[in-house]
Amino acid sequence: MTAHYARLHDTTVRRHWEKARKVNIKGQSVTVDPDGPLAEATWAKQRLGRVTQALPNGYCGLPMQRTCPHANACLTCPMFVTTPEFLLQHREQRQQLLQIVSVAEARGQERVAEMNRQALGNLEKIITGLEADPGQSEATADAS
Repeated sequence: MTAHYARLHDTTVRRHWEKARKVNIKGQSVTVDPDGPLAEATWAKQRLGRVTQALPNGYCGLPMQRTCPHANACLTCPMFVTTPEFLLQHREQRQQLLQIVSVAEARGQERVAEMNRQALGNLEKIITGLEADPGQSEATADAS
C-alpha cells in the first residue's frame, strides 16, 4: 500500500530537476529553460541518463544510444552534470585525489599524478560552482 502512495510522479521529479542548481565539469552553471523549445527533449535525455548510468556523484548526459569510452572517468567527461546534493561526495573525492597526487609525486609517478591533477582541477571547479551564490552573475552552459 505504501509503495502505491509513495511514488513520485514524473512531473514532480522534473520540476525539482529543473529548479536544481546544476554544474558541469568546468564548474559552470547548466541551465535548462523549462519553457524552451528543447525542454521536452532535454528532460527525456536526462531521464534516460538517470536510468542507464548510475553515478555516485552526478548524472551522465550522454545519449542512451551512445557508449562511453571513459569507464568511471566522469570528472573529465564534458557530458557530466552534477548538483549540490553530491557536494559531500565531491569533497571526499577531492581529499582522496589530493592524497593520490601527493603519493604519486613522492614516488616519481608523474603520469599518475598528471592524470589525477586534471580530475582534481575539474573537481575544484565543480565544488566552487556548486558552492557559489546562485544569485551571482556567472558563465552558464546550455543543458541541451
